[in-house]
Amino acid sequence: MRPLPLGEILLRSYVITEVQLAHMLSLQQKSGGRLGDILIGQGAAGYLALYRAVADHHGLPFLDLLKDVPDPSLLHQAEADTYLRLRAIPWRRQNGCVTIAACEPSEEVAAWAKRRFGYGTRIGITSPFDIRRTVEAQFGQALETVSRLSLWENLPQASARLTLWPRQKHLLYALLPLAAAGIVFHPLAVILALIALCHLVYGTTMLFKGGIFITGMCVPPAKDWQPQLAALDEHRLPVYTVLVPMYREAASLPKLLEAMQRLDYPASKLDIKLAIEADDTETLNAAMALKPHYHFDIVRVPPSALRTKPKACNYALRFARGEFVTVFDADDRPERFQLKKAVLAFRALPPDVACLQARLNYYNADDNWLTRFFSLEYTVLFHFLLYGLERLGIPIPLGGTSNHISLARLKDLGEWDPFNVTEDADLGTRLAAQGFKTVMLDSFTMEEAPRAPGAWLNQRSRWIKGYMQTWLVHMRHPGKLWRNLGWKGFLGFQCFVGLPGFAFLTAPILWALPLLWLGGLMRHSPVFPQWLGWLTSANLLLSLFTQWYSALFCALFYRRSRRRMAAAALLYPLYLLLHSLASYKALWQLIVKPHFWEKTVHGELFCGARSAAVEDDLLRLKKSSGGIPLTEARVSG
Repeated sequence: MRPLPLGEILLRSYVITEVQLAHMLSLQQKSGGRLGDILIGQGAAGYLALYRAVADHHGLPFLDLLKDVPDPSLLHQAEADTYLRLRAIPWRRQNGCVTIAACEPSEEVAAWAKRRFGYGTRIGITSPFDIRRTVEAQFGQALETVSRLSLWENLPQASARLTLWPRQKHLLYALLPLAAAGIVFHPLAVILALIALCHLVYGTTMLFKGGIFITGMCVPPAKDWQPQLAALDEHRLPVYTVLVPMYREAASLPKLLEAMQRLDYPASKLDIKLAIEADDTETLNAAMALKPHYHFDIVRVPPSALRTKPKACNYALRFARGEFVTVFDADDRPERFQLKKAVLAFRALPPDVACLQARLNYYNADDNWLTRFFSLEYTVLFHFLLYGLERLGIPIPLGGTSNHISLARLKDLGEWDPFNVTEDADLGTRLAAQGFKTVMLDSFTMEEAPRAPGAWLNQRSRWIKGYMQTWLVHMRHPGKLWRNLGWKGFLGFQCFVGLPGFAFLTAPILWALPLLWLGGLMRHSPVFPQWLGWLTSANLLLSLFTQWYSALFCALFYRRSRRRMAAAALLYPLYLLLHSLASYKALWQLIVKPHFWEKTVHGELFCGARSAAVEDDLLRLKKSSGGIPLTEARVSG
């Protein structure tokens, strides 16, 4: 007897209407994919109703794994990735025959079942939701451990779990007594030499960034994507995984879901993972109260002593099914065509291009002086400096969001380093060291800039601490890094990742000395030679000119608030001095708590209080959930 089509079964079960079915079939004709995935992606059916119909279609029993849980003796942690990849899991052994719960019968599932359990196997139908929740329940803590320690166990030299490698410690222990002896026996000479060295480092950093900025200005104008997007065959689009790590982000959820829904990509081929800490009940309640469509998966990250964004992303990767993966933050508003542009770019670029980085900036740039400074800094970085690095073949330290990479390539590299608080900068360097390239993607993502000084300080100190970690990790074997990156990449890494932290730490002294000398207070001092006074003054002027030039040039990008941005550009050097405060905090944390993740608060006003709109949203979400954690239901219809 010929089985009934899936659509006919859903109609007879009153899960969907004829109008809905016609619409789903038209979407299938346009973008390809399976009808069930389209129904799920569009929110026309829930997992429970859909896979009951799938079971009827194949004439097989439906297995509700949340009610009738699999036999734990048949499940093995080493096969967790296989269960998720095949969307199949052993269920029960009855009369010597093992029943496999699968989303659909396939030759691959049958071959695996035969290899694993012999000929005596049967197939039952379940939903991918049931399989994911079963794997989470059975192996969640073990998968968290893998997500946290995999890189350290397989490539310890690439992990920031240890701040200093043994040879780095030995070098530090050797240099400290030498420096102390020099200060005791030749204090003036040592201090002057250190001042000259600091100015050399600072001046080199300014010259390098100025040269990179000018190189980035020479990048050809953006191409017209419209013809390629119009001609794109959506049947050939791969499944795309979007990771959204979240912690205490209930206020950001409504806008985030809206931004994800605006992405111009077939919903049936979107695999969006909301990675939420399992003990963050407020965000979990908010996510489930909003009832996102089923291409949004709520992945609960088991809590542990290490609570970082890269660890959450690594955990969510266990459940990813896309060919490509990207990361968005809770406050992100990506351009709607960004995923399609990334696919087109990967197909057009050489195979050694492993990663794409979209431009980042802030949608609340004009809130106050701090957000204007921050937006100018991002314009300098993502519109010019990173393009300059790409053009010169220097490793690009990735931004924390909107970088796109092949999922298989990411896993080959060992995924993100959960102990590095700027896992993005580390990954960009690791890619380059393995011979892969990162290219800037002609797309953008808008974020929310911290409005309050405290939030800015937390975020910036974390970034500087992460750059310090990244430099220490990759300088464990300087000779190997030189060979892998080449002389240009190696020197670029020093100037862009290593030296800025040192420059920020020494900036207050380096700025104070030339100002005192130019003011005449130290010009005739017997301990402050003339050559050093002229050197420090020239360095200060070079720094001011570089910062003013780049900031004023970038202020021209803003149309509505160009005058305000120009005023902020004139004061931009003072903003960069704030980085010195952040750098001292970063250095202290690098010593006492190197892996602590400073949480950036989103959706708050400058005074630090939540807006009335945010409070209303949170109150509504709490009322809808009854104030207690919700159970994630597989609703039908």
